[in-house]
Amino acid sequence: MPLLEETTLRKKLDMTSDPVLIVGAGLSAADAVLCACNSNVKVLHVFRKSTSDPDLIFKQLPKTLYPEYHKVYHMMCSQSHSSSIASSLSLFPDYTSFPEHCVVSFQPDMKCLLQGNNSLKAFKVSMVLVLIGTNPNLFFLKGQGQYLGLDPTKPVSCKQNPLDIEPYTFECIKEPGLFAMGPLVGDNFVRFLKGGALGIASCLLKRYKKKEKLISNGGNNII
Repeated sequence: MPLLEETTLRKKLDMTSDPVLIVGAGLSAADAVLCACNSNVKVLHVFRKSTSDPDLIFKQLPKTLYPEYHKVYHMMCSQSHSSSIASSLSLFPDYTSFPEHCVVSFQPDMKCLLQGNNSLKAFKVSMVLVLIGTNPNLFFLKGQGQYLGLDPTKPVSCKQNPLDIEPYTFECIKEPGLFAMGPLVGDNFVRFLKGGALGIASCLLKRYKKKEKLISNGGNNII
């Protein structure tokens, strides 16, 4: 996302450029779609799932709270490559979705090959953003941090097995002094990060004040 924003701000991409290819059907991909469309950059949006798939994140979001994401979902459904909707009726006429497609290859001449149901399509693109999510890499923790999950018998997963934390301080239950926030604890929205950061900062501040009080009172039991 920062790369796309920087590129559009520097006027390297505009409405005359070849389209940007965005791969993925999550919120990061949706943010990239919004950024490109708001900058009048043509978009090809490729994702493997069907728009009717119940696991799409958009189906879990209230429309009143996340209208911008539902705009993207509406375009994903109504402005597909096989849609007959008139461009004048489209939210962003230069957006085209490719449900149930995947990327086959990238060519040196900036052409991209997409595969759908019994079909191959080639497009020349100016930039490619692959936003398909990832699994957390906790190699620096004992056992990849698996013991910190809600289910310690399974690998840590942002969706299926987040870290087990105190809900108000965000401190790991099984590792006092270690804090976690964001996707590691199941909060996959950027807007939720401030809640985690506030909880952690509040906890640390309280402990610092308690430590200062103990020192000023000459106590030795410092936490």
